[in-house]
Amino acid sequence: MGKSSLILVLGTSAIVAFLILKLNSNTKESLGATTEMFGKTQARLIANSGVEIFLEKLKADKSMLGKTFSNNSLFNGKYDVQITGVDSSITVRSTANFMGYTHTSIVKARADKIGILPLPSGFRVATNIVSGVKINGNITISGHNHQIGQTTPIPGSTSIPGIGVNSASQRTTILSNIKGSASIIGAGSTPSVSVVSDSTDWISYAQSLVSNPDIIINSTGDLGKYSNLGTQSSPKVTFINGTVKLNSIDGCGILVVNGDLEINGNFNYIGLIVAYQTSKITSKLNGNGKVWGGIVLASNDIDLNISNGTFGCYYSSEALNLISGGLQTNRFQIISWWE
Repeated sequence: MGKSSLILVLGTSAIVAFLILKLNSNTKESLGATTEMFGKTQARLIANSGVEIFLEKLKADKSMLGKTFSNNSLFNGKYDVQITGVDSSITVRSTANFMGYTHTSIVKARADKIGILPLPSGFRVATNIVSGVKINGNITISGHNHQIGQTTPIPGSTSIPGIGVNSASQRTTILSNIKGSASIIGAGSTPSVSVVSDSTDWISYAQSLVSNPDIIINSTGDLGKYSNLGTQSSPKVTFINGTVKLNSIDGCGILVVNGDLEINGNFNYIGLIVAYQTSKITSKLNGNGKVWGGIVLASNDIDLNISNGTFGCYYSSEALNLISGGLQTNRFQIISWWE
């Protein structure tokens, strides 16, 4: 009986020992597999992040095309990026290394330029309701075509309406509220206020621009950080989120305002201004500000207040063409992604 018990105990011990050794072996294998998975995943994340980082950099600096950028650090790893091609067909190759694991991502992309939509009028009122209108003072809204910086129209050039609206009732409302020396000129009769054919969804257009602006202004304090909002040699997309008084600052590009548009003082802008809101916009355009290009107000309901000073809005195809050619790429469309 004693020998039988001893044999049984020894046999059981041997089995237990075998199982322990097996478990230890499995644990080591599992740990190794986990480490490998982590290393490969991290290398993949670094490579993919490298693609995104350099596409964003490329948006502002096209001189990076045809170059290689090596030994970049990210997430405790390294990656190399090679960029080849042209705007219409760009290849970004990103190779990452993390803990001895390597991953390569190759992405083909196409640059999407910021488009300038055609304006049906120099000052476009794109709304369902015009609830309050006050247009007076020594102001000018012109649908005649102007060179940048000039207030005299280009002789023989094509004109569009000064103010474009959606309906005959809106036209009547605006015409009945033009007072004093206000000058609304352009195609058609004077005052040049016309119902225009325009299917553009200006609110959606504005929202597409603010997805990736060059300048973001959330307050008047933010505005004070900038000496300008773009120049003719370097136009910018500026997003103003809320109501900010634009006063004594110049700009060039596309200015998108989510909220009320208020211009005072000596604000001069070259390009397109789009104020949008899903509810109501109160537009106050005063002072000596001037815009060459065009203005769009897009909302369900608009109060239009243009008075005092010598504010001027001068339609300019030259200004719109300038910013169309000078603005940087808004984003890159990914055509294919290989890993």
